[in-house]
Amino acid sequence: MRIAVIGPQNTGKSTFIQDFVSELSDYSTPKETYRDVVNNLNLEINQKTSVEAQEAILNFLYDLIVNNLDKNILFDRCVIDNYIYSLAADLDKSFLLITHRKMLDHLKHLDMIFFIPAAVAVNLVEDELRDTDRVYIDKVNRLFMETLFYISNISNIPIRVISGDRKERLEIARSILY
Repeated sequence: MRIAVIGPQNTGKSTFIQDFVSELSDYSTPKETYRDVVNNLNLEINQKTSVEAQEAILNFLYDLIVNNLDKNILFDRCVIDNYIYSLAADLDKSFLLITHRKMLDHLKHLDMIFFIPAAVAVNLVEDELRDTDRVYIDKVNRLFMETLFYISNISNIPIRVISGDRKERLEIARSILY
């Protein structure tokens, strides 16, 4: 299965992916993530993002998923995330249209989406990549839910919610896949 793990920042996506590939050895995850792009290009993201920053992330995520042919893989974010963060930043409408098209196109290269929503059970972690503004995180979470509802109405890709503590998340994922 080719699975994208998506959701707002500070929800434990990367931790979930690490736990998942450690527990289920037939799965892997790409070594490079969008975080490498952000760091390597010194991009401003979240509430300070720009079209240029989101375009770099968009191209990386799209190419990563479309060009990776591994069968059992978890991707840390996908173009849906990029679209959501571009929407949240109210970026240029022409860029949003490009992102929307790529978002829909890249879905055919995935088998499933795991959505990890914002939750009170996860502590917010302050670092250079994450925004801890709860109002902003709530806005992003709402945009994820609206977009995933839209995608579920126009696509056959299964979207599954993964929640709970670390152990519960793995149990949910295992029950979905096996």
